[in-house]
Amino acid sequence: MAKIIGAKKVMTFKEINFDGLIGPTHNYGGLSEGNVASQKNIDQVSNPKMAALQGLQKMELLLDEGLHQGIFLPHERPYLKILKDLGYSGSGTEIINDVSKSNKLLLKNIYSASSMWAANTATFSSKLDSLDNKNHLTPANLNSMFHRSIEKDFVTNQLNDIFGQVASIHQPRPPIGAFGDEGAANHLRVSSSHSKEGFQVFVHGGSAFEYDKLVKRQALEISSSISKSHKLDETKVFFLQQNQEAISEGSFHNDIVSLANENVFIAHEKAFENKADLNQLIGILKANVNNFSYLEIPDALINLKDLVSSYLLNSQLVTKSDNQMMIIFPSEVQEYSNCGSWIDSLTENSPIDSIKYVDIRQSMMNGGGPACLRFRATFEENEISKIDASYLMDHHKIQSIKDLVGKHYRDKLHPDDLADPSLMEESYLFLDELTELLNLGSIYSFQKT
Repeated sequence: MAKIIGAKKVMTFKEINFDGLIGPTHNYGGLSEGNVASQKNIDQVSNPKMAALQGLQKMELLLDEGLHQGIFLPHERPYLKILKDLGYSGSGTEIINDVSKSNKLLLKNIYSASSMWAANTATFSSKLDSLDNKNHLTPANLNSMFHRSIEKDFVTNQLNDIFGQVASIHQPRPPIGAFGDEGAANHLRVSSSHSKEGFQVFVHGGSAFEYDKLVKRQALEISSSISKSHKLDETKVFFLQQNQEAISEGSFHNDIVSLANENVFIAHEKAFENKADLNQLIGILKANVNNFSYLEIPDALINLKDLVSSYLLNSQLVTKSDNQMMIIFPSEVQEYSNCGSWIDSLTENSPIDSIKYVDIRQSMMNGGGPACLRFRATFEENEISKIDASYLMDHHKIQSIKDLVGKHYRDKLHPDDLADPSLMEESYLFLDELTELLNLGSIYSFQKT
């Protein structure tokens, strides 16, 4: 609700986090090229039940701190529609049997639970930053990887269902060559507070018209397209290129080497390619953002290999209900003494007030830390009431979902198990009961046939 100070109306904006609920087909298929953890753990036995419960426990932590928390639903997996588009036919069981015999890599792709990483869902812009005074959302096209590119239609529908009353939902950007758009994982917003205008930083892997052997997932042209369609003030928009060395070491998304929340911006020394561009940006932010704090991690203290392995900066930095900042690290960082030394200095050298650790090892083994699992947006307080409440969480609802996970999820899943048609039946049954629990009706293709 707006606060009245004299004759001036000040709008209060609050952050809301949406986490991807980890689906019942969570497995280590090794599909993500350039992702060190994904490649390292290929074909290991996963535990979908533990993965989902770990993710739900992280959501509870945010609720406990007074933040708004929602979920994005798991996608329909296996995704038979794309297989039918590719020429497969017959019943679900017949199709799975056919694909498992003819193309096991394709089978992994249509079973992937990668929608769990909500940071790649979309790019959000607040109406505070848009010249048309509207909130904007653009679903990521995720064009650079097939298993992710098949997510965009369901994502677009889900975003319309959730945010249709409070934001303009755009169509995914058209791909340019092999480049995609990977959403909020490559976007930063820096401001004095969530309730003040901010500066936008879009991080990209290079131009779509320049080719090399590195897996670069975000094109400069795509980032520019989003900025234009969101009607952002060009004087407050900056484009930084990812450091090629960082990409080579496994920083396939920018949110592995930098993060920001309100007036705090943290980055590794080798996060960005052009130091002059970064220094220019820092100078502008220092001059225009109250109490701006830039923290740079020296490579001599934490090298890129340790930064990527620990997922130190793939952490959630949030402003709590008491207006103090909290950072949520993956528990793995505690295994790195150099990361521990840096963390120990945080509360003294920055506005960060508290530190938490979460065990999300199942996600981490596939290359996704706390920040990967969540999509963040800021809305005026009265707008949050217009978001579809079916997708908003409280402790009772999370417990009900935990019970459903306990009922249907396997605690052991090997990629070879994807050939078992009963996994498809288990997955669909869970999704059917989940939509019933949340009163969402029939939103999946299998529910409409």
